[in-house]
Amino acid sequence: MRRKSCWGWMLTIALTIGVAAAGAANLRAQEAPTPPPTPHAVPEPSEPPEPTEPPEPPESPQIFVMNDGTAHLGVDLSDVSTEKAQQLKLPAVAGAIVTHVQSDSAASKAGIQKGDAIIEFDGERVRSSAELRRLIRETPVGRTVEMKIVRDGKTQVLSAKLKGERESMTISGPAIAMPSIKIPDIHIPMSIYGFNRATLGITGDDLSSQLAEYFGVKQGKGVLVSEVTKGGAADKAGLKAGDVIVQVDGKPIGGVDELRSALNENFTGDTRKVSLTIVRDRQEQTITAELTRTSPNHQEQSLSTIEQNLAAAEARLQVAQEKAEQAQELISARAALQAELEKQRAQMKSEWQKQMNEQMLMYQDRLKQLQDQRIALRQNQLI
Repeated sequence: MRRKSCWGWMLTIALTIGVAAAGAANLRAQEAPTPPPTPHAVPEPSEPPEPTEPPEPPESPQIFVMNDGTAHLGVDLSDVSTEKAQQLKLPAVAGAIVTHVQSDSAASKAGIQKGDAIIEFDGERVRSSAELRRLIRETPVGRTVEMKIVRDGKTQVLSAKLKGERESMTISGPAIAMPSIKIPDIHIPMSIYGFNRATLGITGDDLSSQLAEYFGVKQGKGVLVSEVTKGGAADKAGLKAGDVIVQVDGKPIGGVDELRSALNENFTGDTRKVSLTIVRDRQEQTITAELTRTSPNHQEQSLSTIEQNLAAAEARLQVAQEKAEQAQELISARAALQAELEKQRAQMKSEWQKQMNEQMLMYQDRLKQLQDQRIALRQNQLI
């Protein structure tokens, strides 16, 4: 009777350990059901169950993911449920389902599509999305890997060359509003160059050799008038856009700088008449223009306008700097949040692994006790 009772107790423990090992993911051993009465012929005890590999730690919510140069496939993933496995006709409830494919990514170039189920990566069986992410991270950047996928119930093998990305951030949590920053334009009147100088009231460019040939300018140089200011000295003298100024008071003009210098040469009073030789319709003709110096009042008005424009520009720059500071504060806050989340995730993973290690040690101790009991019972049989 004693031997029969020992065998019953031993089988009870074996069944308890087997059920506990099968439910290791719940971190609690379940009570084993009462075994049936043991027959008079004592059977050989079954081999104790092998300890199972600890499952992957549960994935913590990802708010920010910083790509620091590790391999990057360019997909968003989710785990395979029983319903999804049936719907996608998967061979098992395992793998990772692609929920989004980034454009111009390694996955996009390999032909991976939204809804594909990745069941094997570089020869390794994929059990979950967390395991696939780990396999991708551990793969060197630039390596080409083969992936076995299931699409529409059919298995395919695709090849992807993994990329590495730096200084990019994917946000999968609540968005943080970033203020727009626009650098203001600063408008300064160009008339500042003409303080106390005579102006003709035109916009002109140096004449190129090709344009000289086109307009029939024999000298091959001069100033091509592209615009005439209405009411200015040139407008009153009859100058038109398309005319070419080749001489001022008989002095040849080679370009804009020479024209400006000639207009202000020997200018002693407030007004001055100058003779302009121009080419119009491939013919030379002479016109007279009366130039006027910029008055001091006009100079003061121009300076006042410049000061107002500069003050407005400084105000816009101040606003832009404040927005830039706000943006920097948001970036710093986001970086601090990222660091805190990574710290908490590391602590959770460490604590989870510690608990799993303790559970595995407990199961190993129980298995050792069971093996010792079996050895003792065999020795009793031999006696």
